[in-house]
Amino acid sequence: MGFRIAKSKIERARELISEIDTLQAEFPAYTYCLETDTQKGQRATFAKVNQTALDKLVIRCGDVFHNLRSALDQAYFEAVTPHIPESSFGAIQFPFAKAESKLESTIQSRLAHKVSDGFVEVIRQAKPYAGDGGNVLLNLIHEINIIDKHKLPIPVGDFTRISSEQLRSQVPDFPQGIVNCGFGCNGRDVVWNGRFFDVNSLGHVVPPTNTLFHKVLDVPVGLNFSFPNEMYFEPVVDTLNNMANEIERILTLMLKSMPK
Repeated sequence: MGFRIAKSKIERARELISEIDTLQAEFPAYTYCLETDTQKGQRATFAKVNQTALDKLVIRCGDVFHNLRSALDQAYFEAVTPHIPESSFGAIQFPFAKAESKLESTIQSRLAHKVSDGFVEVIRQAKPYAGDGGNVLLNLIHEINIIDKHKLPIPVGDFTRISSEQLRSQVPDFPQGIVNCGFGCNGRDVVWNGRFFDVNSLGHVVPPTNTLFHKVLDVPVGLNFSFPNEMYFEPVVDTLNNMANEIERILTLMLKSMPK
């Protein structure tokens, strides 16, 4: 017994994470742009989403969550079933509780105690429960996998690293002295008037007009998961890698705690 199938699922999850990282680098889901209206003499900056690229990322993120949760359940099933009758197999899945106070009863109902005391302690220390003190990454994997596939969490653009100084280096007439203006939070974040434009730096014209131009700016736009209930706002790739690491860690401890 070595959790071979579970480990293969984690390996597949890591392959998908690598794909997500590559996709975001080559086809960003979110960009930050400059709009110039030469007729009105008006400029603005705004966030833009590439829906096709975002859809590709969402699908892969969903597959990562599924593979990691599946790896956890597969390993748990492999660990527990040798110690129980086949008639009890239907109760076997990794024990997640709605609160810390419910964890012990959940562990009992999922028959972890049939393996060993050390095995039960590994489950306790993993803190697979919601709320204060719970394992946030582990519980996010659980919660996302019980949500309908059409409601998978949508990664959001992280525009917090954009500064007015960065924008002025590429758009010299961008207004000075703007601090904490909430880049990326609105349809148009900053709007200002101007009359003298370098036509070679306006970007591409937006049909059907011949006076409206858009240009993608070279500024850092991250890709984050946002889970307000958990006050969680962290990069997608880092989150997924940390989740995979956490599942691997728990599986390693489970293996060590099992009877030889």
